[in-house]
Amino acid sequence: MPDLDDVHLQKIEAVAHSEAMELLRSIHSMQPFPKVDALGIERHGFGRPIRKRPISEYAASVALSEDVKATVETLRVRVFELVAVHPEATSRLKYLYAIADLLGAEKVKDWSGLWDCLRRQDWDGAAVELLTAQWDRLFACDNLSKRHVMRLVHEVSRPNWGSYA
Repeated sequence: MPDLDDVHLQKIEAVAHSEAMELLRSIHSMQPFPKVDALGIERHGFGRPIRKRPISEYAASVALSEDVKATVETLRVRVFELVAVHPEATSRLKYLYAIADLLGAEKVKDWSGLWDCLRRQDWDGAAVELLTAQWDRLFACDNLSKRHVMRLVHEVSRPNWGSYA
């Protein structure tokens, strides 16, 4: 009897996994936004049920990675302009990307006042711009989340573009 860690069994499982994914892709067309099916189940992606079973940490990490990649792509031109003028700003990009993911990358990309402040190295002005966002609405007044967001804002506004240890 084969062991569950048997290499042969793992190969069989990997092939069947891949083939099952292709079968499911042929049944469910890609649905980028949630949609309720005929059974009343909300689905997205390739037929994945929402609220029917928990998302795995791996799947959540993959989704987060894709979201951050989209944010990076959306801000590419603005970031290029900023880094061209202030190469030291590179260490701050992680904070700008996180804020843009929270607020919406398009909103941050089009936020001329914020980018003007960053280009002028007006860190206090950048913080004021960021603080004008309606953070309470985003976090329903969750104090811990607001503290985390304020730390992001603080890091962007630090004049030496340093980071916490």
